[in-house]
Amino acid sequence: MIINKTIKRIGFNRAAITYDKHAVLQKQISKDLFDRLSLIKIDPNIILDLGSGTGENNSTFKSIYKNKRIINYDFSERMLEQAKTKEKNLFGLKDLFGKCKVSYICGDIEELPFAKNLIDLVWSSSSIQWCTDLNKTLSEIKKSLNFGGLFIFSTFGPKTLNELSNINKSLSNKETVNKFHDMHEIGDMLISNGFSDPVLDSDIYTLTYSNIDKLFLDIKNIGATSSYKSDKQGLMGKGHLKKISMEYEKYKQSGLFPATYEVIFGHAWNMNKNHNFKTFEIKSG
Repeated sequence: MIINKTIKRIGFNRAAITYDKHAVLQKQISKDLFDRLSLIKIDPNIILDLGSGTGENNSTFKSIYKNKRIINYDFSERMLEQAKTKEKNLFGLKDLFGKCKVSYICGDIEELPFAKNLIDLVWSSSSIQWCTDLNKTLSEIKKSLNFGGLFIFSTFGPKTLNELSNINKSLSNKETVNKFHDMHEIGDMLISNGFSDPVLDSDIYTLTYSNIDKLFLDIKNIGATSSYKSDKQGLMGKGHLKKISMEYEKYKQSGLFPATYEVIFGHAWNMNKNHNFKTFEIKSG
């Protein structure tokens, strides 16, 4: 099924103000991705944050890499507006126009506007799952990476929200939870696009809720609702939500409702034009 980008942009624009409050999981994933980045030796001059959202990562990038250029790139203009406001409030105008400059670009990550071999570090956390064509996105990232440049990312795997997915299938026989690529598929795509030394691993994260309404509120307020072109019902409708709540009871544990997320972490390099690795490493999570 194809993601409707118009619907997706509207959803993220609406969620721009509420995102930081509800994106607890996304912030933890970014933290864990930074932990992985700390183990890699790289000193980038230009950093591209793909799907930068409200600019939550800027302060961490600045603390790790002094006096570097950071590019916030996002599909949602309102998310970028929030990022600009946050940057101004945290660091002030002097820092905005200092050596460690932050730029803001609104665009589609499947069509990157950068010159070839410009970026030293491409970072993407909890974003590439919204691509209609992930293979094309990886090709665009590879073209933008400088030789010796690193692509590091997190994304969601197919076990994500499996409780909700199973319930919706039983109730309506429809996909109302976005489908996600598995680790092997992503690894194969990295290789086919010429990336070197891909390393991937995955972890399971479980959020718990006292009631199902809070789960739906989190999903809505970070803009992560389903956005398939054929999806007209999605997670909307009081009658359907009531049925989901009743079915969700069988997953209840210790009085709480679990929401499972499979998170895939990975990194790969742009070594040279002719380098071609035929294998990749998958670490046990």
